[in-house]
Amino acid sequence: MTPRSMLAAAACALAAHAAAKAEDALDLKIRNGWAVAVQQDGAVAQRSNKTSYPKVTTSDAAQAWTYAGAGEWTSGFFAANLWLLHGQFSADGWSTQAQTWQNGMEGQDTNTGTHDVGFMVFTPFGNAYRLTGVDSYRQVALTAANSLSQRYNGTVGAVRSWGSIGDNANFQVIMDNMMNLELLFWASRHGGSTALYDRARSHALKTRDNHVRADGSSYHLVTYDPVTGAVKSRTTVQGYSDSSTWARGQAWGIHGFTMAYRFTGETTFRDTARKMADWYLAHLPADAVPYWDFDDPAIPNAPRDTSAAAIAASGLIELSLLETDSARATTYRNAARTALNALLSAPWFATLGLPSNSQALLLQSAYNHHAGNTLYNQGTAWGDYYLLEAMQRWRRVDPGLAALPVAAVSATSAQAGNPAANAIDNSLATRWSAEGDGQAITLDLGSGRAIQKVGVAFYLGDQRSARFDIATSPDGNGWTTRWRGISSGQTTAEEYYDITDVTARYVRITGHGSTASQWNSITELSVH
Repeated sequence: MTPRSMLAAAACALAAHAAAKAEDALDLKIRNGWAVAVQQDGAVAQRSNKTSYPKVTTSDAAQAWTYAGAGEWTSGFFAANLWLLHGQFSADGWSTQAQTWQNGMEGQDTNTGTHDVGFMVFTPFGNAYRLTGVDSYRQVALTAANSLSQRYNGTVGAVRSWGSIGDNANFQVIMDNMMNLELLFWASRHGGSTALYDRARSHALKTRDNHVRADGSSYHLVTYDPVTGAVKSRTTVQGYSDSSTWARGQAWGIHGFTMAYRFTGETTFRDTARKMADWYLAHLPADAVPYWDFDDPAIPNAPRDTSAAAIAASGLIELSLLETDSARATTYRNAARTALNALLSAPWFATLGLPSNSQALLLQSAYNHHAGNTLYNQGTAWGDYYLLEAMQRWRRVDPGLAALPVAAVSATSAQAGNPAANAIDNSLATRWSAEGDGQAITLDLGSGRAIQKVGVAFYLGDQRSARFDIATSPDGNGWTTRWRGISSGQTTAEEYYDITDVTARYVRITGHGSTASQWNSITELSVH
């Protein structure tokens, strides 16, 4: 080996070590983030009035939640938070709380007066169906999709955001509406009409053409003539000016176009997400938390918007996972890591321990600072939700840690043709399968090894969510449960579950069936 190659190898080793250390630091912050979520959302969940919902906190020192009714666009986020907590801590009663809190939302599935039924209904009920498989939740979401679809105008080629369906003067579409398209795309795959897919796709194309500027920045509001379909104006309602770039709108676009690419596979949506992400990252301040509007002349004394950072981080994680360009994937993944590291730290994140410095998770979100509005320096229901979503999505990111060698694998039982050995053959095309609650597969590492993460990939993991535990043992006799929860139901690839760093010889995954059946089917396992 030449001195230059030795130096390069040493540099690579140092970079890998630094990346592992950074990963460890973020893992600790995410663990703390879930603990704060349990504290904050658990406290709100005990509230007796479960028919009004957290919207924004006060901007004073109390940072106390203010509440709004079921018809407010923010109403579904809190129940959705509880479902995400159920996904992370499946045995701790979160599903019961989530069901109770979303009960008051069910009537919104027939609401045709707003595009926000995606936020209001699909955010809680979509997560509920994904994590439980209960068909009544699917039915509620399908009804909501059909209600939203009624706001579509074929001449414009988009779903109306605001105003009545019969308004023939103005047809308003805001960037936020990209997020509600997920309800339509999803419904087309879960029993709804293919027209729902077509309408969502058309809307995304129209938004690409008329909301996104050539440089990748964006307008907030485009108003069309509903009779001719022509663009009448491009303006803002929540940004600094009509020509500025509102941070949350840019984040909605990154997240929304990435989602459209996931459902359609059309590279035009990936390219739009890339363009918006590249612009966003190029204009961020050094601490990765955007000002409420990128063009506010008061910067650096302008309000920040942590909710925009959370939405963008979640979108960037998914974009990195879908990327076909490895360099771009790394860029977006690293940007998401930087954002999460910032958002889960002071001064942006609530403190663990009561009394906390806020009733929300994220501090310093900006709801609306347009034209002198002072709705900033607050916690927001949507900021908290997209932060939790980003934290859960992060477990799909390869930790960059070498997989530990496995000396032996065994299982309590196995279906004929699907033995335990299939789970460690480096192939997602084979699987270990066993039917029944409590079936387990055990990895023997040969000796005690330091363990940080366990990777698990489930058969048909993008169509069903699996319930399972991860436990470790030094000797194969005494076991300690390290993680108990539910897979995302959104990928066939490995998801990496962070466990408290431990030295152990044995790792056991115990299955409790899935949202589809009592079968436990794992295609691949790894220990890091």
